[in-house]
Amino acid sequence: MLVRTISALVLLPILIGAIHYGGIYLFFFLLGASLIGLYELFRVFESHGYKPMKNTTYIVTVLTYIFLFYFNATGRGYNLTSVVILVGTIYLIRHEKSLEEIALTVFAYMYIPISLSHIFLVKALGGNYVWIVFILAFATDTCAYLTGRCLGRHKLIPSVSPKKTIEGAVGGIVGAVLCCMLFEYYFGTQREFLMLAVMGLIGSVASQLGDLFASVIKRRFDVKDYGKLIPGHGGVLDRLDSVLFTAPFTYYGFLLMGLIAKWTS
Repeated sequence: MLVRTISALVLLPILIGAIHYGGIYLFFFLLGASLIGLYELFRVFESHGYKPMKNTTYIVTVLTYIFLFYFNATGRGYNLTSVVILVGTIYLIRHEKSLEEIALTVFAYMYIPISLSHIFLVKALGGNYVWIVFILAFATDTCAYLTGRCLGRHKLIPSVSPKKTIEGAVGGIVGAVLCCMLFEYYFGTQREFLMLAVMGLIGSVASQLGDLFASVIKRRFDVKDYGKLIPGHGGVLDRLDSVLFTAPFTYYGFLLMGLIAKWTS
């Protein structure tokens, strides 16, 4: 527990600084997290004999973030999945990669760098709402853990995650909703309580699905943690598995909120 706490105290200021200052700091933070996350996931695939297109994905990931940083002014993303598929097709025709390996490569690119790039996009929309990405993930995780420890009786999906309970899942949702509303009260416009409550409810579900999805992958490939980079926490993916789902949800959620506001005005 002490090691986990020390690791969190070291990493938290880095995360807060990158999000707060944005720009080049957020660029390097997200790019670094994406590359490390890809490395961890590729190691898991390779442990079962697969050989994904690692170098191609690393290069495309760097290009994705360069385009995102230098050419993004309106919250528009850059997705180079077609490039990964094109290169994969060449490998497939030359019999150098299997269809499964290409599919795993495309999945890794979409799952990690593209998902994380939505944090940059939310930041580009303006305001303080980029913090909602992490509130949804971390408030859900913390509240679900505490509620599960105190009140957990009924298993949620024991075949995927034996320790998670229905009570914990509900506690995570309630905690995320309350934290989103508190954020709106202290840092928002104080006009979007209902919208933020809905975001908290659905976003908490997305966060828990992200956690369960990561658990399914680890069980499928028989690994306990994705890595050991963060003492007491595992790898980068072990810490960001929920964020990989809450980041896209938050971005498109705010776009939808903007449309609804426009339609009702």
